Amino acid sequence: MDRIKQALKSKTVQFSIGLAVLSILQGYIGFLPVHPAGQAIVGCIIASCIAVLRFVTTMPVSQK
Repeated sequence: MDRIKQALKSKTVQFSIGLAVLSILQGYIGFLPVHPAGQAIVGCIIASCIAVLRFVTTMPVSQK
């Protein structure tokens, strides 16, 4: 349980959980009516956010 609490302190993990929820919503109920080109742009934005979060990370999750 402590490992889960530590992981949830990570912004990267929080972003990933939000992304997973959005993906589930999109897959099952078509939450966002997005054209394939728009999906490509969203994918690039998500990849950029993950890269930025990785550079902002200063310590491993185990030390939080």
